[in-house]
Amino acid sequence: MTGNDTMLTELQLLWRPPKPSRAQRKIPRKSSDHFLGQLTFGEEAGQGQCLQFESLLEYKTALLLIYRPGIVDVREQVGPVMFTKANGKAGKHYFDFITYEAAGRRTGVMVKPEWRAEKAEFQDEAARVRAAAVPTVVDRVVVVTERQIHPHKLARASLFHYCRFAQPEHDKVLACAANDFEGPATVRDFCRAAGIGDEGYHGAIRLIRKGILRTDVEWPLNLGSVVRRGVIAA
Repeated sequence: MTGNDTMLTELQLLWRPPKPSRAQRKIPRKSSDHFLGQLTFGEEAGQGQCLQFESLLEYKTALLLIYRPGIVDVREQVGPVMFTKANGKAGKHYFDFITYEAAGRRTGVMVKPEWRAEKAEFQDEAARVRAAAVPTVVDRVVVVTERQIHPHKLARASLFHYCRFAQPEHDKVLACAANDFEGPATVRDFCRAAGIGDEGYHGAIRLIRKGILRTDVEWPLNLGSVVRRGVIAA
């Protein structure tokens, strides 16, 4: 058995299937006019977590929320929140997402296309949901539209997501190298100094994600990007 075969066998033994979606409202499995799907996240910390989405805007929002600094968990379709509609009838709302921060703050996220978010009817309903949900269900409510999807932030979050799977041998070497690293240096030079070379790129991205390495720009993040020691010790 080769070294690569041994490492693959070890990873297979460590792998656990992701935990099922925690959505409290049933999400359709298919649609003729909606972008439906499921992603997983959290594999870098161990077992992954399934998260479902019902539009491309929700998918992009989910990535930005999952990889936003300070957020430790994201749940989808949380509710119902009972509120009173403008016509006096009872209504119920499921938050598209609720984020949970390390400091304890909970944020209810309503994802809507800009053209809908601008309508007075939606704004009235959002205010009513906010009044019913704060502070028992969440600590604040925000509305996310296309305007909040910054392309560089999305590209950075997408890269973090793509590189989220651990590479134990590389990660251990790079973490040790980060302990003695001051910088500045390019990602390529950092990986080469660690003795891994360009193959350490994904591991370096994970160190940036954790704050062990830091960059002065959000995007691009490539082998030529300059990194320094971060504020979080390896």
